[in-house]
Amino acid sequence: MVAQHSNSLSADSVLLQQVEAIKGVGPRLARHLKAKGLVTVEHLLFNLPLGYLDQRGTIQISRLRPGDYVSFVATLLGGREVRYRRRKIYQVTFSDGTGVVTAKWFHYGRWLIQRFQGLKGNVRVSGTLRIFGGKLEIHHPEIEAVEGVNEEGSGGIVPRYSGIPGVGPRAYRRIMKEVVSSFIPQVEETLPVAVRDYFNLVDLQAALRQVHFPSELPEVERSLQLSPGLRRLIFEELFFLELLIIRSREMLARETGQAMGLDHDFLRRVGKLLPFSLTNAQKLVMREISADLGKRRPMNRLVQGDVGCGKTVVALLTAFIVIANGFQAAVMAPTEILAQQHYVNLKPYAEPLGVPLVLLTSKLKSREKRTSTEAIAKGEARLVIGTHALIQKHVTFQRLGLVVIDEQHRFGVLQRMALRQKGGSPHVLVMTATPIPRTLAMTAYGDLDVSVIDELPPGRTPVQTRIIHAKQRYKAYELLRQEFNQGHQAYIIYPLVEESEKSDLRDVTSMTEHLGKEVFPDIPLAMLHGRMAAEEKQKIMAAFASKQLQLLVATTVIEVGIDVPDATVMVVEHPERFGLSQLHQLRGRVGRSTHASYCLLIYEGGGLETRQRLAIMEQSNDGFRIAEEDLRLRGPGDLIGLQQAGFMDLKLANLVRDAETLAAA
Repeated sequence: MVAQHSNSLSADSVLLQQVEAIKGVGPRLARHLKAKGLVTVEHLLFNLPLGYLDQRGTIQISRLRPGDYVSFVATLLGGREVRYRRRKIYQVTFSDGTGVVTAKWFHYGRWLIQRFQGLKGNVRVSGTLRIFGGKLEIHHPEIEAVEGVNEEGSGGIVPRYSGIPGVGPRAYRRIMKEVVSSFIPQVEETLPVAVRDYFNLVDLQAALRQVHFPSELPEVERSLQLSPGLRRLIFEELFFLELLIIRSREMLARETGQAMGLDHDFLRRVGKLLPFSLTNAQKLVMREISADLGKRRPMNRLVQGDVGCGKTVVALLTAFIVIANGFQAAVMAPTEILAQQHYVNLKPYAEPLGVPLVLLTSKLKSREKRTSTEAIAKGEARLVIGTHALIQKHVTFQRLGLVVIDEQHRFGVLQRMALRQKGGSPHVLVMTATPIPRTLAMTAYGDLDVSVIDELPPGRTPVQTRIIHAKQRYKAYELLRQEFNQGHQAYIIYPLVEESEKSDLRDVTSMTEHLGKEVFPDIPLAMLHGRMAAEEKQKIMAAFASKQLQLLVATTVIEVGIDVPDATVMVVEHPERFGLSQLHQLRGRVGRSTHASYCLLIYEGGGLETRQRLAIMEQSNDGFRIAEEDLRLRGPGDLIGLQQAGFMDLKLANLVRDAETLAAA
């Protein structure tokens, strides 16, 4: 939202003042706000609430739902330090007579203990409710004496903002109260009067007041009951989004590119190297791409499809068409691991055809990097595989004709443009393994033509997905043992690299030690996560691919592109922490051969809603259906990580719920 309004407000120096200009914000608070990217008054004004707490009355503990962000009034029964997983935590028990909730702090100081010793009477507790071992828990909640709970609200409805280290929720609400009262009158209108009148929209000042401190609780999930303020801001988000897409398409239409002819003899030689025939869906997409390449206008096409549908082969064939015309082709992957894998997989095709292939990543040794960079600049390297290193200023291409961007949602729009600008309007092919619902594809990638590979190669075995409660984790270990005995391999995924001070989630580091010593002492295993050096990650992946390792304990660093056919089991711990589309990507790492394959989701927290959401994974292997559900449940940013892409930073709009508003905008 900030990005969308910055031009309209830039003339108003009042809103561009530093946060120190706000009454009550001194050097310490300003330092914490700026560390979060909240530098000016305008930044604060458009840092919108995540949601609201209804503190107009009280809700009984017995009526609270696990998984919800809740706020309740209760009596403190007592607090104490306890040992938990090799460390101390502080836990406090609350009750209102209808139920009991235990609050836990995994990181605390003496100040916390002293605070609870000084608390008397009822307190209001706010945070995300969880259920563990059949008991209600809340981690690192916000605690307030009942006497003061409404002072920053409006009629007892309190805005809930994203957490800022060093700035408590109450302190931030006080700041926002001052911003709303003193600075909203300085906000200039951004929509023409005719547009506001036609769509019956309130003005921007009124909308911002309602969103920050509403007099009624907004019903964010049902568009028919949106408050006028929310409806106005949602419309504005989508209105400017559509304008940006139209402008982008117009700019692309004015570019001229190089038409590519088809060297049929060369393509026949390529075809003979492929150990399989293309599916009908791949052939259709190749016809669309060939038609694009034959035009004087640069191709700008998105190829989307489910995991394992064969997008890499399509990219390879496209690259060879361009190379046969005397140009260079660059493939940009989102991770070192995936770039290395592309390099290894494409080498057997490039070398027999006499196509020089180079790898360029930021983690290469200086001499290797220099050699690759020189080969690219001289045009000696015809097929270039790399990561973000490809868009660095010192990397120049002699004759770049094609840019292939793998897993588009991992790159921002500016990164995509930076690579294109190295070649004077090269053709662009974007590939994503995240199936994108049509509504979102038209919006998120409105400047791209979209192709879909909706057919899997023959011989793939559907992955069987099972949901297992943490109490029955032994069942997962039994299945893993059976697969290991057959010579197969497996992944176990955890959400954290190491133990967290604010969470009791299992982590890669401690669980690798536990699994190696206590569960599978005879199985060769290793851990893999994003903080490791690139060389170390490559060694581990190479060892796993060559079956020197049978078990890989990892974070989601293996989410995209990893291809190990003998891996038959994917275990995901704490699946409630991931979106459905992300779980589907993880599941796609297995089932890449004719072997029966399994995905086991081991959950602890959450209630019925969590179980029902995960059940979608049990019921379907269809990435498009799963993506639709994820879009409906979580919104587009969570679905495909589009926050990086600037124009898709939708803070309020949901492209499923607000489809009618999108059409109007």
